[in-house]
Amino acid sequence: MSGRGQYRGFAIVILITVMAAAAFYLFFGDPTDPENLNFDDTGPRVVALSTLAFVFLASFIFGQPKVRDIIQGTLFWGGLCALLVVGYTYRTDLVQAGYRVLGSLAPGMAVTQADGSILIVRDAGGHFVVDGRANGRKTSFLLDTGASAVVLTYQDAARAGIPERDLSFTVPVATANGRTLVAPSRIDNLTIGDHTLRNVRAFVARDGSLGQSLLGMTALDRLRSWRIEGDRLIMNP
Repeated sequence: MSGRGQYRGFAIVILITVMAAAAFYLFFGDPTDPENLNFDDTGPRVVALSTLAFVFLASFIFGQPKVRDIIQGTLFWGGLCALLVVGYTYRTDLVQAGYRVLGSLAPGMAVTQADGSILIVRDAGGHFVVDGRANGRKTSFLLDTGASAVVLTYQDAARAGIPERDLSFTVPVATANGRTLVAPSRIDNLTIGDHTLRNVRAFVARDGSLGQSLLGMTALDRLRSWRIEGDRLIMNP
C-alpha cells in the first residue's frame, strides 16, 4: 500500500473513532464521571465497548487497512456492538427464558447460589418439583404451601427407612382426592441442595393414595426465608 493510501486509511480510522466516541458520550455520558462509572450497570458496558474499540483499532493498525476492509470491519464490529446492546436491554427476558429452559431440561434441580441461597426453577407443568434426600435416599418432592407438614408417599417412606410397623394411619387430612388418613412420623435428615434439615415432622400417606411426596410447611418454616419470583423458588437456609 502506498503512503498516500496508508494516510487515507488512518484518517478514516480516526474519523470513525471520533464518531464512536461522540456516540458513546451521548448515550452513556462522561465515563470519567464517578456517577456514570457504575460497575453494577454502566461499568460492564464501558468494559465491553472499550474492548471492542481496542480490537477494532488494533485490527486496522496492524493489518494495513484498505477502505473496503475498514467499511467491512465497521459493519462487523458495529453489528456486534448493537447485538450486545440489544442483549443487555432485554437481559431480563433472556434470563427468564433461560430459567424456563432449565426448568424443562432439569426439573427439580436445586442450585446453590453464591450467596448461599438455593434456587429451583419451575418445571414445564408450572410446578416446583424439588429433588432432595430423605434420610439419605433420593426423594422427589412437590412444593405444596397448603400442606401443613412434609408428606411422604408410602414408597418414599419405605426407601427412607421408616419401618412399616411404626406407621399408624390415624390422622385425618383433606387432599385433592378427598379425605384420607396419614401416619405421623419423623424424617431424621431432609436434604435440599447442600442444606440439611434435621428431625423434621412429617406424615406418611397410605399406599397408593399419594402420587408424589409433598414439601410442606414443617420444612419451609425451618428455613430463614423463602420466596417465589416468577419461575424461581429461592430458599434461604
